[in-house]
Parts: sequence; structure tokens; C-alpha cells
Amino acid sequence: MADVGERLLQQLMKRKLRYAGHIMRGSSGPLLQLSLEGKIEGKRGQGRPRRNWMDDVKERSGSTSYGDSKRNAENRGEWRDMVANLWIEEGT
Repeated sequence: MADVGERLLQQLMKRKLRYAGHIMRGSSGPLLQLSLEGKIEGKRGQGRPRRNWMDDVKERSGSTSYGDSKRNAENRGEWRDMVANLWIEEGT
């Protein structure tokens, strides 16, 4: 049963990274890219910063910033290879 859960999480991360590459390349249009790059006005609540969607993408792609991830995603072939290799590494 644990193996099924692990495979499900791997599949979800693979899809997340594929979709992130699609958005960062600008293939989906400017609105989705703005949702990743835009800023929200106002004050943040007190306490530890919340983990956001891009934190997973940066962590799994081995990037230190959004800019690094975006530059990596611009090369579609390398991004696709990175996602495929990540899938194999995480599956073992």
C-alpha cells in the first residue's frame, strides 16, 4: 500500500514540474505567468513563511531561485530530460 502512495506522489510531482515548465516558458499565455511572477500587495501574516507552489518546483529542479528555474525551463528538451531523470531517481 505504501508503494502505491509513493508512486502517486511521484506522478503528481512529475505532472507539477511539466506544468511549471509550460507556464515558465510562456506557452500558456501571460496571465498564468503573471500569477507566478506577480506580487500581492499588503502585509504578510506573522510567523513562518508558508511553503508555496514554486518552492517544490525549485527544490525538485535543483534551482536556487525562480529565475534559475525559468532559464532551465526555456530549454524544453533539457527540462523534459530533467523531469524524466527525476522520475527515475525518485522511483528507486
